[in-house]
Amino acid sequence: MTSVLLTGAGSGIGANTALRLDRAGIRVFAAVHDLADGEILARQASPALSVHAVDVTDQASVESLAEAVASQLGGDPLTAVVNVAGQGIAGPLELLPIESLRQQLEVNVIGPVAVTQSVLPLLRRGHGGRIVFVGSVGGLVSVQFAGAYHASKYAIEAIGDAWRQELAPEGIWVSIVEPGPIATPLWAKAVETLDRLPASERYADRINAFRESLRSASKNGASSAKVAAVIEHAVTSAKPRTRYPVGAAAAVVPKIRRLVPDRLFDKAAQRVTTKTAETD
Repeated sequence: MTSVLLTGAGSGIGANTALRLDRAGIRVFAAVHDLADGEILARQASPALSVHAVDVTDQASVESLAEAVASQLGGDPLTAVVNVAGQGIAGPLELLPIESLRQQLEVNVIGPVAVTQSVLPLLRRGHGGRIVFVGSVGGLVSVQFAGAYHASKYAIEAIGDAWRQELAPEGIWVSIVEPGPIATPLWAKAVETLDRLPASERYADRINAFRESLRSASKNGASSAKVAAVIEHAVTSAKPRTRYPVGAAAAVVPKIRRLVPDRLFDKAAQRVTTKTAETD
């Protein structure tokens, strides 16, 4: 039976993916940060889906998760691990507390690596397996006030590439899913990080405009169900792709970025992220 460990299953892309895989008859180990979210998920799923609490920034918690999955599998292999858990921390790099930067990298970079390391022995039981990282178009293109988030997603691109090469001889496929703007709670939480920054007249107008762009993404981004469908393909296809752009922006913007000089792109990005400030 196909079995998948999925982090970040409490909301957004993770919850949609967990339910989609569950309905496809795949055994899902749904890892959540908050068990209350896991209880909501479990009520919508079949009895085959199991909920597990994890803090991906805590090594003991990650190891406990891997042990729980191994115990439930018995001697069977794990088919795939899907790393969805993540957060967005926003703000000018000058004002961003260093601890916030560390937290961003711990959750979005170190966490997925730790989880993947912990279950590689379970993937190898099946003489193959799948590893899926949910990255972002933000791992290919950067804009102001999201430097910490971009840094984390650029890192996932590098980690996915390196691990794909390292594990290919064993038949373990590594895919990176790269969504464009998606309507998820991540953006609303990023707004909260902006609100906690120290006051700064230097950045005030632009931060206010960026805050509105994040709120717009939270409401008007594409459905996370689209990302869930792509993840299902990465998990179940006989030959999964190495990269999965999701949405027009993810497919087109990185290509344009490679053709446009840096300063010209900077001006365009600044206009987009400060549109509200310019029109007020």
